[in-house]
Amino acid sequence: MNRREPPSDAIVEIPRGGPLHQFVLEAFAATGHSPTVEQIRERFFLRTLAEADAMVATLERAGSIHRDPGDGAITHAYPFSNEPTTHRVLVAGGPQVYAMCAIDALGMPFMLRRDAEITSACAGCGAEVHADVRGGQVTGYTPSDVTVWLGEMSEDCVVATDVCPDLNFFCSSACVDSWAAAHPEKLGERLSFEDAVSRGRHVFENLLYLESDGG
Repeated sequence: MNRREPPSDAIVEIPRGGPLHQFVLEAFAATGHSPTVEQIRERFFLRTLAEADAMVATLERAGSIHRDPGDGAITHAYPFSNEPTTHRVLVAGGPQVYAMCAIDALGMPFMLRRDAEITSACAGCGAEVHADVRGGQVTGYTPSDVTVWLGEMSEDCVVATDVCPDLNFFCSSACVDSWAAAHPEKLGERLSFEDAVSRGRHVFENLLYLESDGG
């Protein structure tokens, strides 16, 4: 397989953005969508939409979220996407939400501390990929040889646009090897399912609730 291995411990840390960031994540988890600027204004008892927009802009500059350059609406807040993706997570007691990538989908149940069903598709052949998380543990997944492709990350990359589009599930090692051979320009590494879960958990488990929160 034509690839260059990044460090095995390469993990992206998501910047925390305080109460507004928590509100955005909780809104996604409750509704499946990002909150509007008006909802943010109401939640934080602000007088004007301009004040709310300024708060959102600060969060965007920190790298915690991304917005539509046209209307300023929140399009992504790791691990959530406001736009449909291949990676769907059905949260217990909540809606179906979209994850930005495979690692985000796997990390989401641990961040929310809720059971979830993850459904996606192999980026090579389109075969369905499914995983169940119950009680803080992955209780099953199919296919049995499912893997994840993690693209190379440079220091100045924007994960949402430079990494997430290729951070996908594959139904087997053979399928990801075939895909990588057909895309020699895509540098990265193949992760086992267990390694992908571990990375997702590491990135997201304490993003919404700190250990001391007991959430």
